[in-house]
Amino acid sequence: MRYALISDIHANLPALEAVLADVATRAVRATYHLGDLVGYAPWPNEVVAKLSAEDFSGVAGNYDSTVATDYKDCRRK
Repeated sequence: MRYALISDIHANLPALEAVLADVATRAVRATYHLGDLVGYAPWPNEVVAKLSAEDFSGVAGNYDSTVATDYKDCRRK
């Protein structure tokens, strides 16, 4: 049984789309995200929407948690 694990997307939508296109060509039972969906690249909302639409389960990464709680870390101003 094969699973796809993705992490540290950091709001990079084009990279996420490329990885998901590759995953779609493989026989995987499920895809899970391991956190850090947001940060750095300019597409955080689109990345979250894409993974929500695909109904992937996962966990929040440290960057996700700091953004969600408005904690002044991860180079946020």
